Amino acid sequence: MTAGLPGTGIGGMFYLLSALVTPLWEAYRRVRGRGSRGRLVAGQTTIAGAILAGVWATGWLLGLALSASQRFVPAAAAPHLGKLLPLLALLFSIGTLAVVLLGVELLRLWVRRRPERETTIDRKERRRAVAAGERRSRIPLLVLGAVVAAHARSAAQGTNLATGHVGRADSAFTAGDKRAAEREYAAVLAADPWNSHATYRLAQLHRQDPRLALRLFRRYVALEPSDPWGYMALAEMLARTGRYGESLRCYDDALRLAPGERDAVLGRARTLARARRAGAAIAAYKAWLAAHPTDAEVRRELAAAQVAAAPAMAPLFGGSHDSDGNATLRLGGAAELGASGPTRLGVRATREQVRDGVTTIGLDELTLRAGARPGGALQIDAEGGATRVDALGGAAATLTPTGQLRARWRDPMGGPAVDLRVRRNVIDASPLLVTNRVVRTEIGAIVELPVASRLKLRGIGRTAALSSSFDVNHRTTFAGVAAVAVTPSLEVSGQIHEIRYSRPSNAGYFAPRLIQIAQAGSYIELETARSLVLAFDLGVGVQRVAQQRRPLASRPATLLAGRGAPGAGPRAPVRAGGRRFGRRGGVRDDRTVALHLHAAVAALCPALTRSRRTPELPAVAGVYRVA
Repeated sequence: MTAGLPGTGIGGMFYLLSALVTPLWEAYRRVRGRGSRGRLVAGQTTIAGAILAGVWATGWLLGLALSASQRFVPAAAAPHLGKLLPLLALLFSIGTLAVVLLGVELLRLWVRRRPERETTIDRKERRRAVAAGERRSRIPLLVLGAVVAAHARSAAQGTNLATGHVGRADSAFTAGDKRAAEREYAAVLAADPWNSHATYRLAQLHRQDPRLALRLFRRYVALEPSDPWGYMALAEMLARTGRYGESLRCYDDALRLAPGERDAVLGRARTLARARRAGAAIAAYKAWLAAHPTDAEVRRELAAAQVAAAPAMAPLFGGSHDSDGNATLRLGGAAELGASGPTRLGVRATREQVRDGVTTIGLDELTLRAGARPGGALQIDAEGGATRVDALGGAAATLTPTGQLRARWRDPMGGPAVDLRVRRNVIDASPLLVTNRVVRTEIGAIVELPVASRLKLRGIGRTAALSSSFDVNHRTTFAGVAAVAVTPSLEVSGQIHEIRYSRPSNAGYFAPRLIQIAQAGSYIELETARSLVLAFDLGVGVQRVAQQRRPLASRPATLLAGRGAPGAGPRAPVRAGGRRFGRRGGVRDDRTVALHLHAAVAALCPALTRSRRTPELPAVAGVYRVA
């Protein structure tokens, strides 16, 4: 017997192999036309097959027993050997028999019987020829036996090595030593790729790497298809990466194996809530509370889901002030209708006043809004409405159609991201711009590519048409950004921007031929315990400005911007130095060098001076002319 493993003795294995080969020998005898022993051969083969099935079943039952012992006594149980026990039982027995057979044959090559003296030379030669033929026929058997024996011994050594590494890995995992645990569990899988315990633990340790964690959790589910916790772990990771459909299917598999399991029921409800399927999430929470009315955690999550699905209203306020004395103040509100699915509808209304110390003009805006998330990686927002500009002097009030369409996509695995935007709006940075009815129609895109774990490259491209009462101008913007995420709330970047205008303009905005900016910037976002979000955008660098039909002139430039908003609702940007940006919900960098009335550039460029009066537009504040 092989000690410690279910199997048979050497004699028994020799009998089993002989019985399994008997049908082949009998077939050979029938081809040669000899007598038949079919019933005897069938009986011996059936007995041998039954014995082998019993050996395999014994190993399989021992594997199940070890798996069950780990669940009841996890600290004292031996590491799980996966599917190796039934195979090792046969390999050890066959390997031992092969070693004995190999030894016997080697001894036969060394120990030979002497021939009798009266044996003739011809008979002796015949015996040598027969012996040589027999030895040649045994060579394949000897090689096969040696390979089987080597494989059995290597499997045993790998199992023993994996056992030692599992013990050290579990100790490091319990002590919180992540690096040591990762190293030891990886060594376990290198020695025993079918070790499900090490596969699961290693997947847990790599939760910050979604690609690797998903691959390991899928491997564990393949090794242990009857374990509902494997399906739940895989479903949670899929939900984190935005694959809500696959996640819900995994939770369904877990509930099929463990009906009524709390973690599976709540995990499925949370995934529905993350997918913005608030109606289905609320139904799942209520079904659980009907059977478990004292579960306080589920009651809190149900209340949060009901709030997310209910109609909502939020006040809006914002404003800006630049170095030329132009100031804006906007007040209003936004309302969203109740939604049980991933699509939400709303409306926004605002009243804005723009003044420069001499002139004040008002704007009213009404916008219908819709937001949808077809999948975890794609988000679409659409707005459409109109802006009314008050009558001023002899000019009548006007109504201008406005709107925006924005699509954002981000790889759930932390890969590339794309932000596409089309918008049309009234430029409201100064009374002059509003009076001249300057309207911007713009198409832009931002593409983000991760290069390393913290380094990302962004490419920005925009083209815009600026129409006014006087003319139509075109502006193009190209930028490249290399950003490093120092912490989740702090980003440091190096940026290069190039902005071109097709022609000069008298509509009230600065329109040089070319602006080139190289700057270093940082973005900081802080969120307090009361859901107050503060964001700061800081930058310092050098810019070169070329007027129309003039060469470039370089000057240092400093840009500062910040904003604050309560809660997670709409946020009002605060502009300083003509800078405007937004961040939430997609590609982070939407911070462009705005040229509505670029007072910062004009103030830093010595070739420009400010004048209250110009021959083209008399007695209007904020107009710039060439000195």
